[in-house]
Amino acid sequence: MNARNFLYIKSYNHRRHKVVADNKLLTKELLLREGVPTTSLVATFRDFNDVRRFAWQTLPKSFVLKPARGYGGQGIIVVKEWDGTTGKTSRGKTVDIPTLEREIFSILDGAFSLNNLPDTAFVEQRVLIHQFFKKLAVGGVPDIRVIVWNRVPVMAMLRLPTSYSDGKANLHLGALGVGIDMRTGITTYGIMNDHPVTTIPGSKVKVRGIKIPDWKKILHIASRAQEVSRLGFAGIDLVLEESEGPLVLEVNARPGLAIQLANQASLRTRLDRIAHMKVTSPERAVELAQTLFADSALQDIPNTDNILHVIEKITIYGNSKKKTVRAKIDTGAYRTALDIDLVHELGLDTHDKLVHVRAGSGHQRRKTTKLRFKLRGKEINTIATYSERGHMRFPVIVGRRDLKGFYVDPMSIPNGVKVK
Repeated sequence: MNARNFLYIKSYNHRRHKVVADNKLLTKELLLREGVPTTSLVATFRDFNDVRRFAWQTLPKSFVLKPARGYGGQGIIVVKEWDGTTGKTSRGKTVDIPTLEREIFSILDGAFSLNNLPDTAFVEQRVLIHQFFKKLAVGGVPDIRVIVWNRVPVMAMLRLPTSYSDGKANLHLGALGVGIDMRTGITTYGIMNDHPVTTIPGSKVKVRGIKIPDWKKILHIASRAQEVSRLGFAGIDLVLEESEGPLVLEVNARPGLAIQLANQASLRTRLDRIAHMKVTSPERAVELAQTLFADSALQDIPNTDNILHVIEKITIYGNSKKKTVRAKIDTGAYRTALDIDLVHELGLDTHDKLVHVRAGSGHQRRKTTKLRFKLRGKEINTIATYSERGHMRFPVIVGRRDLKGFYVDPMSIPNGVKVK
């Protein structure tokens, strides 16, 4: 710890940048300004008058109230089912306007801040837990801590809330820390209260072998967040949101060292390897991270997130809901096409513009719609055609126009899927 403080925090983290990192509101404003994916800011309370004048009915149905300089998860309230006057906390307790006002007054008085100094309260978007983690986490939202230095992500771990940590992803409170291989995004070792564990508490799920979705994107965002924070050595905390993917929650100027136990690896050794490298971009930083810090036990596992099967699951986002369907990957088609029933079901925005397409029945003129969908963790925005496809086996075909960055294995078909 002393070596970390002297060699990295003191030497590379300037005081004015640590002040920003220690303030969650200032950090959020910086990330939003620089275009780094993070949770949206809903409201800010800097003094008592802001509280008294606030229109509570303008808050969304779910949100999170936080102190800007809070620590250890204190002073945070997660509210669901808000109707303008009352709502429920994550524990099912009723919360109303007077309750929120009292909590904000306590935050402004510095009840949850370091050294009990006056603070600022803010409301942000509530993170909806990614479907992938719903069976792994207990009563809270898991996050991923990435240590970044010199733009390069050098070590990472998954922090899973448990019944012992009261739903918080805090290792000191009893959360589970799981190391992650930097190349593949596959979990390796687990620790809880500084002791090794092999399964997730309360289940038979092994901590080793879990593949984190959107791994390369997570590393890229972590590198970018460290870059804009101006901290040389930082711990970037990210969450996987259900519809938006990886988002930065916090930037930590003094990340702890328990991450070494979760990875069974020396952080100092990894830092030394990149000490004198000139890293010019987050893209290059991610490339170095995946090359230099790969787990030797996983080196034979192919890292093939961009190789597609002939049939893939995609999630289509409509104006009010989303739907996951099987789609055929068709490099012979230029433009993505979908069934008209999906357009109506999801309320997609249609255009009057017609486009010419060449189909099996000859040349056709088809209507178009704006389409946003997720394929293998990558969000794609495009203009697709739509028509009657009820007689077809798959309601969507993804054309080569929307396959940039992917490879397609024409002989690879998922188990259980038959293609004529």
